[in-house]
Amino acid sequence: MFDHLTEIMLKNYFIAENTVGRFYDDKRPLFFTYAKIFLLPQEEAERLFALSQAQEVLRVQSEHEYHQYLRMKQYLAMNARSAAADTEIDEIIYLKGTAFTLALNFQLMVNAKDVRSVACENLTIAAEDGLVLALNTLGILQSEGIVFHKDEGNGCKKILSAAEWNCEEGLLAALHYDPENRGKYLECLQGCLVRIGHAEVFERALEKYGSYTKGEHGEYRLLEKAFRQGIIKRDVYNKSYARLVYSEILGEHDKETLLLTPNKELFAEASSLPLKLRHGTAEFHAKALDGVRPDHPEESSKVLCALGNIDLRGMATYRPLCFVSDSKFMLDYYATLLPRCFETSHVERIEIGDLVDYDFEPTKNNIFVRGCDEDAFNLYLLTFRGEITERAFDMAKNFLQSSKRGKYRLNHPSVALDLSSVLPVCFCDRENAKKLKPYCDMVRIAELTAKEKRIFTERTVQGKGNLYGVKELKIQEGLFEKLSIYDMDEIDRAIDSAVREHRTEKLLLTESLLCSFIGSVGSKKKAYGFGGSIHDDHE
Repeated sequence: MFDHLTEIMLKNYFIAENTVGRFYDDKRPLFFTYAKIFLLPQEEAERLFALSQAQEVLRVQSEHEYHQYLRMKQYLAMNARSAAADTEIDEIIYLKGTAFTLALNFQLMVNAKDVRSVACENLTIAAEDGLVLALNTLGILQSEGIVFHKDEGNGCKKILSAAEWNCEEGLLAALHYDPENRGKYLECLQGCLVRIGHAEVFERALEKYGSYTKGEHGEYRLLEKAFRQGIIKRDVYNKSYARLVYSEILGEHDKETLLLTPNKELFAEASSLPLKLRHGTAEFHAKALDGVRPDHPEESSKVLCALGNIDLRGMATYRPLCFVSDSKFMLDYYATLLPRCFETSHVERIEIGDLVDYDFEPTKNNIFVRGCDEDAFNLYLLTFRGEITERAFDMAKNFLQSSKRGKYRLNHPSVALDLSSVLPVCFCDRENAKKLKPYCDMVRIAELTAKEKRIFTERTVQGKGNLYGVKELKIQEGLFEKLSIYDMDEIDRAIDSAVREHRTEKLLLTESLLCSFIGSVGSKKKAYGFGGSIHDDHE
């Protein structure tokens, strides 16, 4: 008698009632939340709520009482004593009884003597175990702050898990709570309604939530295929399979092969890959580069320009940023500075010259795969210094090219991963820059001015004091001018050695203290600072 949406709305409302309903008095908020989710007009929702509060409905508080009601109706009918029955009341009680049966079958019901914490824990455990019905119910209760602490973020996550599992109720709830992705949910909802024979209901959803661009929704199709073949259960959400199906780094063919494979070891290997890796961009904080080049602000400007193009990193024409200098100090300085520009990023520092054959195995242990954090923006800092084997250089060179990074082939499991969301930034000496030049935008780090060298020396002293726990570390004022003939690598090594060997709470770095660590006076070494420009052709 009721239409499809009204039936599933009442059934789901009563499931929530049967599990935690006795722990709140005002039934209206939850009832009307479900009414909105299941697209019931306000006037109809008011009428149905009044019916749900009728004495005949309220008297049925357990499956046992529901069966008593059925037996009474049968008895009255057999004896021709049935009054002018309210068929809507009967239908509501029938749906309430169905809800009792479902709650019992899925072990969501608790004893009448159980306290609120037990009922909440029972529903939570069922959701954690992947029961789709519990996920959607708990998600709505948390999102609304009914019985459970109000937590819209976690509530929505549970609802989206149910929606991801081709659950009709989950999709309707996702449309209500996650407006940004309504196009995707509408498309899946249409497939669900066609499958269960209620395609006409889709027009109501479309009327409320607007149009969408119809397309081939591969995830929906894959899940339905796995459901039909008995590989996964429709009523139990499986996180491992969901990660695979909704992965953005696997192609549909690879997904289907892994999803339907009888080889559980192969599936386990695939599940350990960074499948949730997405192409989102971390928030870029340009202010982290303020004051980096006090004498040459144009250099910072060019670095900012290059970093501003990170949203293009998936395009075939993208060229990663590469800093060039023979000064290890200056390369390390930039490598330390860049992560501050992406505070929420996961940073991997990889010395290409240290890599061995094992690091390039086409498995999950590959150096460029195992370093990925699937829940974060990944910033890879690749250093090319000194002699590098041809194999190591070629593998790194391939990773720098977006077209190859976007189809990063593994042999076990045999899949191609889209790693184009990873942002590589290179740091290399001048010799290696010659080979990297065709693949990167080069920023050559120019010599430091005397003013900059003093600034960096002061920062080095402060950094060593913090590193080694020296509360008061100072450098003799007259030393700055004498140190200026050395490059920053030599200065850094000398200060580090002096502080380690003469570590006290208070330490003054004098000329006599540093002389044994800094080398022979007069052996001037080139001091490379930052400078140069992108696509600089000078050696």
